[in-house]
Amino acid sequence: MAQTSTEEVTYVVTMCINDKSEAEVDRFCEFYQKLVDGNEPSTLAWQFFKGPEGKIFVIERYRNAAAALQHITNISPGGIAEDEFKDFSDHFSIEMILIHGDVSEGLEEAISATGLSVEYRKPIAGYSHN
Repeated sequence: MAQTSTEEVTYVVTMCINDKSEAEVDRFCEFYQKLVDGNEPSTLAWQFFKGPEGKIFVIERYRNAAAALQHITNISPGGIAEDEFKDFSDHFSIEMILIHGDVSEGLEEAISATGLSVEYRKPIAGYSHN
């Protein structure tokens, strides 16, 4: 079996907009990506994209499964970004999360507890320039 040379975990999140204007969405996306960047130094990238039919996509790149778990900790009850995640959920409804990479048991359990629709994709081979 081929080995990957990265521990990176990448999410591709598909969302719909919850009754917000384009300006409200744009402002919130700008705010939220700065929040993540300032609070999560092991996050490699956080990018929002507009798609067809009013969909919003987020690509989240984490250094490893521990960094991805830190994000969940931050947005969970009692986390440093709990209130901001409530605002996130006011703006968007998550439809699906595709998770690319090797995830830890702890990360998989934390994601499972959210009740969100998730699909895991295991790596075969590849690299990442951080």
